[in-house]
Amino acid sequence: MNGVLLINKPKGMTSHDVIYKVRRRLGTKRVGHTGTLDPDVTGLLVVVVGQATKLTEILQQREKGYEARVTLGVSTETEDASGTVTSTSTVDHVTVEAIDQVVQSFDGPYEQMVPLYSSVKVNGWKLYEYARNNLPVERPIKTVHIHSIERTSKVELNDEQLSFNIDVRCSKGTYIRTLAVDIGKKLGVDAHLSSLVRTMSCGFHIDDAVTLEEMSADDIIPIGTFLTDDPIVDLAEHEALLFKVRNGQKVSLQEVRDLVPHGASRVLFKNQGVPIGIYQLQDETYRTFKMFNL
Repeated sequence: MNGVLLINKPKGMTSHDVIYKVRRRLGTKRVGHTGTLDPDVTGLLVVVVGQATKLTEILQQREKGYEARVTLGVSTETEDASGTVTSTSTVDHVTVEAIDQVVQSFDGPYEQMVPLYSSVKVNGWKLYEYARNNLPVERPIKTVHIHSIERTSKVELNDEQLSFNIDVRCSKGTYIRTLAVDIGKKLGVDAHLSSLVRTMSCGFHIDDAVTLEEMSADDIIPIGTFLTDDPIVDLAEHEALLFKVRNGQKVSLQEVRDLVPHGASRVLFKNQGVPIGIYQLQDETYRTFKMFNL
């Protein structure tokens, strides 16, 4: 059991709850995930099993996708629907055209302030610990990247609030609830994230996910089928190199010049289709990055 499970997480469960159930169902403790989903968020949770737990760092670099519902006219303490309302504003002046213009303006890189209710640490404390203790803190600002964003539903007026759905493809570390708030700020009104579904993660799509009730070991996607980001070299017919890689020895650029594309910073070595390890180029030499025992 080495690979990934695509789980469609229901509302009300933590990511840890999902991992606990997967461990029990599969009878193994070596289970993790590639990115937390809050209890109120539903959708794709990519679960890594066995040797695939070594790949979390690599998988997390791939883009994520969300279907989010933005509500204008109300701000909350947590930036989502679970928080206490902190302020309200009228939305009578906000037009559909203005919404679309602002939504599209976020396409590309933008500077995003980390939300106060998050686990990011500042001076050894998590931000939400500052919030719970009513302590002032300067929140970090980081550059995130929105690969694509568009409004995907009608703009609906209800209880003096405007709501609409957006589809977002973004980089690791993007807070969609903060994006919702920032859309409101550009429109000059309060805003929060009223619902969120993760539709893509780590190169996988929610359409291929299963529920926890349906899930079994047969649903595990083997490691060799989704490691496609780097060049792949099968060493089955290269005995000397196969020996070195199997034993985690370094390999000079000269030794693989006819096998690895020029300038490749990483390479996945296989033996008869079975992954052996991922090597990374350092000072003209390929060295072990992730090794597998499959």
